[in-house]
Amino acid sequence: MRRADPPVHGDKQDANYMNNLNGFAVSWFFAPYVGSADTDFFKRIKDTKISYLVAQVARDQRDDSMLGYASADIERVEVKLDHNNPRNLAVRARFCEEVMRIFKESERKFDFLISHSNELVSHEAAAQIKKIRPELPWVAYFGDLFVRNPYIRHMPGYPLVAEDSAIERATLRDADLIILNNEYQRDLMFTGDLAKLKHKVVIIPHCFDPAMYPIAVVPENDKFVFSHLGTLYYVKRTAEPVLRAVDRLLEIYPAYRGKFELRFYGASPCDSDRACHEAMRNPNHVRFLGPVSYSESLRLMTESDALLLIDGMFSESEDGLDCNPFFPGKLTDYMGARRPIAAITMAKGPSADIMTASGNLIADSRLDRIAYVLKRYIDRKVQPKYDIYENYSVGKVAGLMEDAIKSILKV
Repeated sequence: MRRADPPVHGDKQDANYMNNLNGFAVSWFFAPYVGSADTDFFKRIKDTKISYLVAQVARDQRDDSMLGYASADIERVEVKLDHNNPRNLAVRARFCEEVMRIFKESERKFDFLISHSNELVSHEAAAQIKKIRPELPWVAYFGDLFVRNPYIRHMPGYPLVAEDSAIERATLRDADLIILNNEYQRDLMFTGDLAKLKHKVVIIPHCFDPAMYPIAVVPENDKFVFSHLGTLYYVKRTAEPVLRAVDRLLEIYPAYRGKFELRFYGASPCDSDRACHEAMRNPNHVRFLGPVSYSESLRLMTESDALLLIDGMFSESEDGLDCNPFFPGKLTDYMGARRPIAAITMAKGPSADIMTASGNLIADSRLDRIAYVLKRYIDRKVQPKYDIYENYSVGKVAGLMEDAIKSILKV
């Protein structure tokens, strides 16, 4: 069995962790790797006045410059395993064993545990430490809910559903503090016999770091550019309604032909989105451009005239939901770019609440509504309240994280 790599420090000079609170963090996903879950947890803790030893999984795509944005003392230990196969019991057992070894071999005196999902096995690893150190306060942060995740039913044969459902319930029961990113998530997770534990929840939103963006960029496009950056799915959260709405907009307002473009950056479109694009009457108004690095994505956001958010569209009849309970981390990345944001989302949910408060527009899946919203942005009729965006800056969220952690410590 290969052991984890030696500790790795960030680019900034390490603080003297002996003078700080010390946390042992378990997070399958963490910087300098560049998925949305990696950057989410990293940004939450990177500017707290706390020292951390983070046990994480080594993966392939990374951006080491990201670590230079941390002011906190963050020491990392990377566990090498089959990171492409996290939904495997043997891989998970190996991860938990390595996390336990890292914890036991550390010479630090830890004041608390903090675990982050995705992946839910991070909470399982923290729970095993809690069993041998029951006096150590445990904070668990859930990026998304699992038991009530509406996408699971659309993925027949998805591995370890029962196991992850059990981890979620056990963590909500046993952790001393639960951090969630929105109220809709909380209300779906704490039901039935768990409802009495809702008092353990602190809501802390995602955040952006202004220092990560280019300075004073002014878009200089020869046409109005909407950019969508991030993941789309083959069901519920697809580009198809927007593509069809582009044709509808140009059918009603042919004078807008050639005046705007939608650019999708990310993984290759699913078959249905690709087919829809090929069937468009005006396919040259939409481009699928492939994935980009995290730092490049932030630059592209600042160079866009507006940003496009596409959320999953759920229903009570199919999904048992009257809201979208997901707060996309990409939305806070968008806010950091200080650009107007057009959102295709449900009327209830964190995205809708933020868009409404900030003066942006939302549309459901109706083509005429999406076409109307796109036209309002192209006409530059939408002027967001950028002060609302500032509520999601890392400076404010770091303070909320620090206060939440300290609330369960005897300091």
